[in-house]
Amino acid sequence: MFCRECGTEIDNKAVICVNCGVRRGVGEPDAVMRMLLPVGRSGYAIAAGYLGLVSVLVIPAPLAIIFGILAIRDIKKNTHKHGMGRAIFGITIGAIFTLLYAYAFLSTLFAAKT
Repeated sequence: MFCRECGTEIDNKAVICVNCGVRRGVGEPDAVMRMLLPVGRSGYAIAAGYLGLVSVLVIPAPLAIIFGILAIRDIKKNTHKHGMGRAIFGITIGAIFTLLYAYAFLSTLFAAKT
């Protein structure tokens, strides 16, 4: 095994790196497990991702933006949490659909006046 911080080769049974002293992360899920399961992710990031997926409906689109921003703040505050990609996805998709719905609403409003 290699240390995740300094890259020094360490024994598989070692708990800390002999070179830099960083804990090996015994019991921490690996990257593949974090990608498949929401282990160690911010709850806001999970909510933002799902709200972004269902933002085709009118109501979740602005909520996806709000939860995405809350997720980014949560992830920056707690460095052990993950989910930045889901948060950005929620913000992006939520913004796209919010703009589309605002455009559709305003165009029907102005079309009704003429």
